[in-house]
Amino acid sequence: MARTYPIERPATVRAFPFRAVPVHAGAAVAAGVVVLLAVLRFGGAVRPEIPGLPTAGPVTAWGLPLARFCYDLCAVGCVGTLTAALLAPAASPESAACRRAAGRWALGWALFTALSYVLTLSNLIPLPVGDLLAAPDLLEFGTSIPQTQALLVVLAATVVAAARLPAAIRLAAAVFALLPPAYVGHAASAGDHDIAVSALMSHLVPVSVWVGGLAAVLIHFRRSDDLAVVLPRFSTLALCCFAAVAVSGAASAWVRLSAPSDLWRSDYGLLLLAKVAVLAILGLFGWNHRRRTVAGVADRTVRRTFVRLAAGEVTVMVAAIGLAVGLSRTPPPPGSGGGHGQLALEYALAPFTPGALLTEFRLDPTVLLLLALPAAAYVVGARRAGPWPAGRALAWHAGLALAAWALLGGVGSYSRAMLSAQALQHIVLTVVAPLLLSLGAPLTLAARAFRHEHAGPGLLTRPVVLTAVYPVSFLLLYATPWLPWSLSGYAPHLLTELLFFGIGLLVFRVVAAVDPLPGPVPWADRARLLAAVTAVHLALGAFLLLGPAVAADWLSLVAPPGAPGILADQRLAGAVSMLLPLPALALLAVRMAPVLARDGR
Repeated sequence: MARTYPIERPATVRAFPFRAVPVHAGAAVAAGVVVLLAVLRFGGAVRPEIPGLPTAGPVTAWGLPLARFCYDLCAVGCVGTLTAALLAPAASPESAACRRAAGRWALGWALFTALSYVLTLSNLIPLPVGDLLAAPDLLEFGTSIPQTQALLVVLAATVVAAARLPAAIRLAAAVFALLPPAYVGHAASAGDHDIAVSALMSHLVPVSVWVGGLAAVLIHFRRSDDLAVVLPRFSTLALCCFAAVAVSGAASAWVRLSAPSDLWRSDYGLLLLAKVAVLAILGLFGWNHRRRTVAGVADRTVRRTFVRLAAGEVTVMVAAIGLAVGLSRTPPPPGSGGGHGQLALEYALAPFTPGALLTEFRLDPTVLLLLALPAAAYVVGARRAGPWPAGRALAWHAGLALAAWALLGGVGSYSRAMLSAQALQHIVLTVVAPLLLSLGAPLTLAARAFRHEHAGPGLLTRPVVLTAVYPVSFLLLYATPWLPWSLSGYAPHLLTELLFFGIGLLVFRVVAAVDPLPGPVPWADRARLLAAVTAVHLALGAFLLLGPAVAADWLSLVAPPGAPGILADQRLAGAVSMLLPLPALALLAVRMAPVLARDGR
């Protein structure tokens, strides 16, 4: 009879302080609460009641920041756990556990969102919570206040994040749920409202991915053999998040402080310095991870080191969340916000001169990070791919540089106040930059660098679909209230420009045909698509030159000094829309001609 041997578990999953992780979790939450209470005291967020003035009472004064702290913890847990689920191999049981845990985090997020709704309304009216709950009509009043309206949007998004849907869709819903409070909350009091909102939004997303992702890796993968796969992937992502948090935090501080001396002369500035110190400590943790644990985490001793380092890092991160919540309740130094040079536009705009299109700039952190990531990824891919044509790299980076100028330079500054600047921005983002980026062949580079072929979604690259989508998009923008709506706020304007930028990328990927497509595209279909694009811009230019005034009410309200009259500026916008795309489209037609002629024969 053959001898049998007991099955022994791999050495990589034994003798680790696994049971200590829940203890560390409780200690981390306790540390965050202690830091929050200390910051509320230090920053003066909770002040004695003044006799004779209405007040929300101590339950709201202390309960609102505590509820916000729990809200943030659940948000971070939901986003980070879904991120970890996507980083893990698809068949990993820990990936499924992450998806289930993310549903619980989302339900907790929804619960504290509802609680924050009540407490926020109590704080804004102001009225004690008991009296507010006794008057249902006052609870309904919250549907007309921006701060509580944003919480209702978050509540709806958290329901999607908790649903049994693909992890990518749930993660998109969770990331979206982070943004509405940023648009109407603490950043709304800053003088440069658009940059303040952008800084806060570009701060919240990487913080949630970084903090929640590390906690999820520690909780769900500390015993798994897949940790050796997940940790290197997360380490690269965490490094990007660290850089994004540093850039967005610096932008947020710059908007809220009137002078560098506010850093040490105000409570708000001192708390900002404390956040900088915490970020430096977290950077040291990350450096230790990359030096000591990421490469050799399959080894038992190294894995034990990872668990201890990660537990300490998560504790510091949760304390930082408490610090951030307390800071959001601390008034910034006098003179640092609140007064807008241009109330409707949300930021002060210098008098217009043609040279200002080149000299003015507004460093939007969200746009800066969105453009920096593909630039860095292309450089990394070119190094991994081996020899790569310099012309393609030049086209890619030139396209990103033009997009940066259109969004961050003088064109971006004046695009919401002058139709000619808006048209110039629109043409750069819809035609010129997408054409250059397509000539950079990013998908071909990715396939060569990472040994993974990906041709993209088939439906969105069909010429017949794009031939309809391209003109319809312009028709809806200029023939409906979409244009004045997009000019009236930071978020709608940015979303509109990104949408048209994406449409341009799809169109010129098909027309230029440098990257592989999901299927063969006949030469006649490419020619028709190019002709349709050309006709759209000629028709748009003629409409702006000869048609009635577009978005005149908004543009007359926010026009800067030195700008042309409304109709004269619209005529200039028509000339830009008609003439600026033609050289790029003509060069593309010349480039396509030999191939089209060969295919035709």
